[in-house]
Amino acid sequence: MSPNNYPKLKNIGNLTTPYLGRTKDEAQHKGIDIANRSGTPIPAFASGVVASVGPTNNGMGNMVTLKDEGGNIHQYGHLQSAIVKPGTIVKKGQTIAKMGKSGNSYSPSGGDPTHLDVRISDAYGRFKNPMSYLK
Repeated sequence: MSPNNYPKLKNIGNLTTPYLGRTKDEAQHKGIDIANRSGTPIPAFASGVVASVGPTNNGMGNMVTLKDEGGNIHQYGHLQSAIVKPGTIVKKGQTIAKMGKSGNSYSPSGGDPTHLDVRISDAYGRFKNPMSYLK
């Protein structure tokens, strides 16, 4: 499926890399990438508690990490800024950050690299498809 055929995801943006899709650095992307304009509000994909906020050294740039009610870890990366702080209790759909291009951000089309990288793993570190949280 070409990036132009990927679905628009609610008000977040357009899916540019599907779960387990190929990126320039990964044979299988452990999350999904969603492109939109810088500053686009990012909602929590599930209710839970914000575990951490801040820059990373793993290429994800500014990131918000949320632990949901089932113990799953949600990582939202390449953010412009966070709206929440560690310890904040959030509800599904609540705005937690703004989309950006921090860290090792790039565009598959060579254009503006602004996007959201979302990765969700269970308590054992097994990755899950973030799309299942958007249905």
